[in-house]
Amino acid sequence: MEKCQADTRETLGPGATGRLANWQKHESDLDGLLQFIKARLRTEARENGHKLELANKLSLERIVVYHCPELFEDQDITWAKATLQGL
Repeated sequence: MEKCQADTRETLGPGATGRLANWQKHESDLDGLLQFIKARLRTEARENGHKLELANKLSLERIVVYHCPELFEDQDITWAKATLQGL
């Protein structure tokens, strides 16, 4: 998550980084963190995940699809894949 936050700051700027930084509230609570990620996947800022993908940076979507898919439901993975593809 720290790498994702750093890549977001570098690629998208402080606004997106500030929203993502709320993950730290759930740092010691895996269930809370998973719920935070699932909620962020479905926001109006989905294009941020695609922008990070185009820049070859770590996004929440990339975490869901490639790093920890076993922690997420099929619909979360499908949603994340669509975002990475710009759909």
